[in-house]
Amino acid sequence: MPYNFYSLLKDNDILKDMPPLKIQKRITDKSVTYNKQLNRLDTIAGNIYRDETLWRLILWANEQYFMEFDIPDNTVIRVPWPLQDVISEVQTTIVSKKDKA
Repeated sequence: MPYNFYSLLKDNDILKDMPPLKIQKRITDKSVTYNKQLNRLDTIAGNIYRDETLWRLILWANEQYFMEFDIPDNTVIRVPWPLQDVISEVQTTIVSKKDKA
């Protein structure tokens, strides 16, 4: 089942804005050469995480890019790993920053 980070932003009937996220670098992170003709972030997430909906984690880990379309071909991008550690980090960040965003 896809993970819904936006559910953490609910405050009663109000949906708060997503705070800025920066995922810490880990020595366990994976690297992938991005090429828009061969792969997309969702397919990379599907191959590595077994969940295409977690493509946002890859984008958040490569904060120099605002959107996937900003990533030049043949750029080595970081895929944060291990997944459970990354999800825990993102959950903690969202919950701690949602009232400040």
